[in-house]
Amino acid sequence: MKKWILFTFMLLNSIFSFSQSLEKRAAIETCNCLADYNRPSEKNFSECIGNSFAKTFMEEKDDKIREKANTVEGITTIMREIKALLPETCNVVKEDKIKAKREVHYADSDNQSAANYYTMAKDMMIKGKYELAIEGFQLAIKEEKNYVLAYDDMAACYRKLDDYDNAIKYYKKSLAIYPEGNFSLMNIAVVYSLKSDFKNSVRYYEKLIDYEPNNAEGYYGAGKAYFGLKEYEKALDNIFKAHRIYTNENSDYKADSEKIMAMMYQKLKAEDKEALFIKIAESNNIKLN
Repeated sequence: MKKWILFTFMLLNSIFSFSQSLEKRAAIETCNCLADYNRPSEKNFSECIGNSFAKTFMEEKDDKIREKANTVEGITTIMREIKALLPETCNVVKEDKIKAKREVHYADSDNQSAANYYTMAKDMMIKGKYELAIEGFQLAIKEEKNYVLAYDDMAACYRKLDDYDNAIKYYKKSLAIYPEGNFSLMNIAVVYSLKSDFKNSVRYYEKLIDYEPNNAEGYYGAGKAYFGLKEYEKALDNIFKAHRIYTNENSDYKADSEKIMAMMYQKLKAEDKEALFIKIAESNNIKLN
């Protein structure tokens, strides 16, 4: 009896795993299809999902999985699951979704009173009157509790005052409203680094990388934080990724990544770990002079 139950469980688990893999394969195929379009429309999305499902389904050899798509309800469920997988499978979809949310959360408030308080506070902030700016941002938030820009700038003011705990507090409030906020993610990571809390710093840089895989700043910050943790392999991997992006973008920050790379090289050389530096550089296609 126990053997029969174990066999049934393994069989069902196997079927579920294959079913998941079919949908994942279809999502990857959809992503490849969408890559042919500069700005894919809803029609492009529908056609790519439909064609990719059909192609993946025809290639599927397992009859039990094919059986799942023998009804309209089954096909609808599979299509829905493929679409749900796209943000984690396809950077194009993920980036579009993040961009749309950014435009909403980083916009001026529709509440005129909140917007006025924010404008005055921002003016104080620019003039270096951080205590007054904080008061203004608090008034703006009182008028609109989900005012992401006000939380971000208030946190930045606390950072300028070297009040790192309050800076972290308000960056976290911002992220509670808008978890993908690149300004808050980057700056809370910086503040944790200033407190030498590299573990938490890395945590937020990794979130930034996850949301914005083409943003060099996430890799650059993570590289420095991992170095602080003496996790040298991860540190080098991230710094080299940042340097490659800066180089491809012809960014002025390329000089900064070169300085950090040189510092890391000297440190590792002093610890007889020069071979590790060369190995990770080569795996990232970084040419060393």
